[in-house]
Amino acid sequence: MKHVFSVFSVACVVAFTLFLSTTGSSCKKEKGDKGDTGTANVRFSAWQDVTFAVVKNNNGDTVAWTATMTAPAITKTILDSGVVKVYVNVGTATNEAVFALPFTDYYALTGVQNLNAYFQVGKIQMYSTEDASTYQSSSGKSFQYRYVIIPGGVSTGRSAVNYNDWKAVKQYLNITD
Repeated sequence: MKHVFSVFSVACVVAFTLFLSTTGSSCKKEKGDKGDTGTANVRFSAWQDVTFAVVKNNNGDTVAWTATMTAPAITKTILDSGVVKVYVNVGTATNEAVFALPFTDYYALTGVQNLNAYFQVGKIQMYSTEDASTYQSSSGKSFQYRYVIIPGGVSTGRSAVNYNDWKAVKQYLNITD
């Protein structure tokens, strides 16, 4: 009886395997077309020249510098559920030194102690403890600014990229200069 049962079991396995292989019902993964490389709805500006204006108190003392960047792609929806990052290249186009805003205490490197960005619909307001305006030197323009807008979508937890690291963001979001 044991022998009949084991022969019957083997016969069932063989029959089932043959059935799957002839009907095309086996478990196989079908590949679709490869999607476009890109940044799916991510927007970014070109590197921009920005001029800061001095802010003085009632005694005539300089207390800050301010600037505004126009950013029409910043909408209420982006502010409510997306990510906006601003980067400053304190170096030049050929010798980059890019920092994410806000940054603090880079005085030895940039000459600016504090530089912050605040977002509103259609614009980015920036405040600094020093003049952080774009300037031209013999090696090129320094203190140029760029923003990146990442629309929100389905919440998936932590992002795989450090948005304060410009090189990582540039690679992760496939941003070109």
